Amino acid sequence: MIIELFGPPGAGKTTLLRGLCQGLAKHGINVKTVNGYRLIEHGSAQDDGPEIRHGIGRIGKKIATSAPVLLSTLPKDSVAARLLTSIPLRSRVWSWRMKVDIAQLCQSWRQARESSGCFIFEEGMIQALCALGVLARTPRLDAVRKCLAFLPRPDLVVQLDAPQETLRRRLEERYAHQPLLEVILFELGVARGLRQAEISREVGECLRQDRWPLIQVNDAEAHDVDRVIARVLGEHVRNAAPADP
Repeated sequence: MIIELFGPPGAGKTTLLRGLCQGLAKHGINVKTVNGYRLIEHGSAQDDGPEIRHGIGRIGKKIATSAPVLLSTLPKDSVAARLLTSIPLRSRVWSWRMKVDIAQLCQSWRQARESSGCFIFEEGMIQALCALGVLARTPRLDAVRKCLAFLPRPDLVVQLDAPQETLRRRLEERYAHQPLLEVILFELGVARGLRQAEISREVGECLRQDRWPLIQVNDAEAHDVDRVIARVLGEHVRNAAPADP
């Protein structure tokens, strides 16, 4: 089973990820987590504190994994190539960055789909699509929507959101405690983060209309992890049930 979390920075994806890992493990579900710079790991989420996720070690890991991807040519029919072609970015640096992130993401997605167990993507395909929409040379929501047609569908999507002013406050607090170099290299910044919130809401509505397996979690619900876990377990049981003959 593949679960994707998506939503703007500051919406609480990492907090919910920790709760899901711990809660699903109590129900005997083997969980592995995936995010943009560490690929697949067992999902205890013990080392996901800000001091580990944000720091010089993250920069080193990103540099170590970037070179082979940057020097390679993505297959034209691959999801990564189609995404980057459909939504050209205005910045060459961000184009390089997103090429690496999406190529690694696709690799992890294929590995997860071919494996047993439950995989939770903290930043999956839909999250990458929303980021591309923010960084696009010519921002167009219709281009973002069209990409949904060729994205691989997870078994469950969990959309997180929070009021715009709450997101602004959280982002300002987050960036105030991060090294400046990391903010420049890895983060969207406050204005782009808030723009991503708008795009995420549009994408969430498209997913709902297209009947993707979607759970929408608001800021208050994100702190009621037990209730979210109950909804995820319901989807897990539904997906695990044998099809009718």
